[in-house]
Amino acid sequence: MHLTETCEPDAPHLVTNVETTVASVSDMEMTPVIHNELAARGGTPDIHLVDAGYVDAHNLATARHDHGVSLLGPVKSNTGWQAKAGAGFSIDAFTVDWDNQRVICPSGKASTQWGSQTHRTEGPVFYARFLLADCRPCPSRPQYTRARRREITFRPRGEHEALAQARIDQQSPDWQRRYSHRAGVEGTIAQGVHAFGLRRARYRGLAKTRLQHQLTGAAMNFARLDAWLTGRPLAPTRTSPFAALRPAG
Repeated sequence: MHLTETCEPDAPHLVTNVETTVASVSDMEMTPVIHNELAARGGTPDIHLVDAGYVDAHNLATARHDHGVSLLGPVKSNTGWQAKAGAGFSIDAFTVDWDNQRVICPSGKASTQWGSQTHRTEGPVFYARFLLADCRPCPSRPQYTRARRREITFRPRGEHEALAQARIDQQSPDWQRRYSHRAGVEGTIAQGVHAFGLRRARYRGLAKTRLQHQLTGAAMNFARLDAWLTGRPLAPTRTSPFAALRPAG
């Protein structure tokens, strides 16, 4: 079950979309499905807070392009050996000149080959190769590559730029402050489980389970509206027994 809810501080937190899938469907696949459903009802948000399972370069770019939604969630860090080692020049240090179809390395050398291909898992990607004559004498070559020359592989422009910007943004205190609001959906799931029996399907089959989830979402909204109108505050975040042992500072 995939739940979407509002999280404005001055309004009741209501469930706006419920999606039910079989277990083999990944969270990543559901991001555009959720946005399409919200758009069909005129309910797409300006900012959508999601966990890491729902966000990648493609979803970042598609959410912005198709629905004007800023997808806010942790993106995977650069997996190149340079980034892992904390030394050398990873792909983020290279400048992609899209108009002239070339890549500029940190030493100022431009690639001479540009092409596209289909990656078995990533889909369409671009690549750029540098001249061996430029890379071989370069004193910084060990920081670029372990091969004789550097070859860069990167995603289409919209995805490449969206991913690079997201990696920068998520390091800022402002991003972390905004993302902290997503913790509320964990309380929503807990409410569904403990107060509405969400964890147990009452009927067999995906269609009937989907109907149960839709009715559960509606029941949660009625309960939340009642709490809002009667002035009952939100329950505090549960403190685990281990966290309770932490001394007050």
